[in-house]
Amino acid sequence: MKRISILLRKIGTLLLFAWFSAGAITIGVAVYAAARLFIRDARRRALFIRRCTAKGFRSITAAAGLLRLFRVRVEGSVPSAADARNTVIIANHPTLIDYVILDCILPENTTCVVSGRLLRGFMRHVISHMLYISNDLPLEDWHSLISPEDAILIFPEGTRSAHHDWKIKFRRGASNLALRLGRDIIPVRIECSERNYLGSGFLDLWVPERVPVITLSFGSRMSVPEYLEGGTPFPLAARRLTLDLEERYAAWLGTERADS
Repeated sequence: MKRISILLRKIGTLLLFAWFSAGAITIGVAVYAAARLFIRDARRRALFIRRCTAKGFRSITAAAGLLRLFRVRVEGSVPSAADARNTVIIANHPTLIDYVILDCILPENTTCVVSGRLLRGFMRHVISHMLYISNDLPLEDWHSLISPEDAILIFPEGTRSAHHDWKIKFRRGASNLALRLGRDIIPVRIECSERNYLGSGFLDLWVPERVPVITLSFGSRMSVPEYLEGGTPFPLAARRLTLDLEERYAAWLGTERADS
């Protein structure tokens, strides 16, 4: 029975990937074209595309629950649009679908920092019109691209978590961003009950015997101005903030920092 169950869930995973691809094409062609045609204002157009994307992702996560592929659990208070305004939301990145799940539950005034290579592929027009930000851009240029009404979602690890040692190592981009823009940080912890689930990449069809549970936990808001008090040099403040974030996540996840 276990083999049959695993086989069925592998088929379900394949169907879910197909659903995701079909949705990407739909939003990338039909929704994008309609938004360009009927919505002239760039921000209203971005919010419309974000809403459509979030609805598509919600259908995917709902289907995953029905097919027993994975379940999602949320702990803590999800920030409202008003609460998220002018903040940096950071999250660790253990699975391929972390962004998909976060996009389902975060408010629509959340923009995202994305890899520059995504803005050179098929979805580049949609991503750019969602007013997402390429991590290739110099930080000095971000002021003119980000609305104070928006929260900024970033994964400080820069890629998915290293499953071989499960240690925390953050790049300084998130700290630099929060300090330069004077934004508070809202930390989100993401845990998957089955460590290697959806960790390899697109079309990873491995499924564990147990149904994975992906838990999102929202932590308390962190104020960053204190890191610059007393004339602390900016690079040192960014380093201290990054180390504090690593320590917080290491304690949260019951692991250790990568260089400890």
